[in-house]
Amino acid sequence: MRITDETHSEGLHALGDGVWKGVVGSLNAQIVSKESNEYIRSYVLTESSLFVMRDRIILITCGTTTLLNAVPFVLEAVSDVRGEVEWVSFMHKNYSFPWEQKGPHLSMAEEFNTLRTYFPSGKPFIFGPVDSDHYFLFVYDDVIRPCETENDTQLSMTMYGLDRTQTKHWFSDRFISTGTETAAIRKATKLNKVADDSWKLHDLQFEPCGYSINTIRGAEYQTIHITPEDHCSFASYETNTPAVNYSERINTVLGVFAPIRFSVIVFIDPDSDVGRLYQKGQNVGVEAEYYPKYELQNRTVNEFAPGYVVMKMNYAMRAEVAEKDSTDPVEE
Repeated sequence: MRITDETHSEGLHALGDGVWKGVVGSLNAQIVSKESNEYIRSYVLTESSLFVMRDRIILITCGTTTLLNAVPFVLEAVSDVRGEVEWVSFMHKNYSFPWEQKGPHLSMAEEFNTLRTYFPSGKPFIFGPVDSDHYFLFVYDDVIRPCETENDTQLSMTMYGLDRTQTKHWFSDRFISTGTETAAIRKATKLNKVADDSWKLHDLQFEPCGYSINTIRGAEYQTIHITPEDHCSFASYETNTPAVNYSERINTVLGVFAPIRFSVIVFIDPDSDVGRLYQKGQNVGVEAEYYPKYELQNRTVNEFAPGYVVMKMNYAMRAEVAEKDSTDPVEE
């Protein structure tokens, strides 16, 4: 969610942690840890992450949390700083366990009707095949154009069937917060290549399993969440870090998890570096040629006026690569 605010110079930063505790509590989660810099307040939650900037909020959840129950609390926070909502997106991958979801997340129709209650002019979209890996996206756009430069970008990845030589590191008999032990986990799993020393981070190893990390650098953020159990191993990655080409970043993430299949979705504004490449018909780094171990399953592109682009790709590991990996010994 992005807001306009001409009254409070601090914008959403004028609000204390208690406000965000209430927002997070409304969706059945809790704040576990916090880091901040001049631009971003970063919160790791029991169920994913929250990032608060002066003019926007990014709330990421997982499991059976009821994200849409937080909408009225977020709108109240915006009202408290006399802001006005100018842009909202709600997006989720198709649920791995849809029968375990709670209202208002029992169906896309229920989610859409709930969102339209608050944002009547918002539009729903589906990216990808409905019977396999796809995203539901709702967009409310009340930006007054022409406006200042629109150069935001967002890269999100969802990965399934993770490398077992990696997932073994994300089990623990106790809860471990940021420190030397989590640093050792990052080094052993090569997560330190995704978040090097230029990032300010806080991470958590959950008990008996699971791992979350938020990183911030200036106005940029990264977040990773991992479920390591063999029968449902999964990892998600998201960042707003600008890039001319996404392939290096995506390959770095794939190098950590080596998933059997993954989806990548990018949001590109027209004035971003990658947006200008797209408008010239050039690759932006999500195309199949950058991922030789994987086979492109499908591609979905939607261009929102004026020049706002969403691209979604589904990939599956090539059979010969997966077979080789399955016969390699698992280190203990």
